[in-house]
Amino acid sequence: MRPFSAKVELPCRVFCGPDATLEFSGLVVKIDTGRLVLALPEGQTRACPDLGESVRLELLLPVKARSAAAKCLNVRARVAHTTEMPDGSWQLVLNFRRASFRDRSENILRKLPKAAASGWTM
Repeated sequence: MRPFSAKVELPCRVFCGPDATLEFSGLVVKIDTGRLVLALPEGQTRACPDLGESVRLELLLPVKARSAAAKCLNVRARVAHTTEMPDGSWQLVLNFRRASFRDRSENILRKLPKAAASGWTM
């Protein structure tokens, strides 16, 4: 596996808490090998997981071709670092070992607002 780093804007669902009962949405802004940065808007900060807490993320991947099925990237991660930004939002650094792709269900699409997945820069 080669190291990589990509700046992205991918909407995601985050599941945390006991039995992953707490669910909220965020935006993944950077993915590295085994690490990602999650941005939480100011209104989502009360749901912010604690340092060392285990979370599950479903990243919504953009679909360009009409014939391609929508996919999401499923990741189990641990909160490694949290930073409060000047505007009151939070950025979380999450470490993960591996991710898996799966078909995106309609339930995911209904729960998240449409966000611009503006593309990838490497």
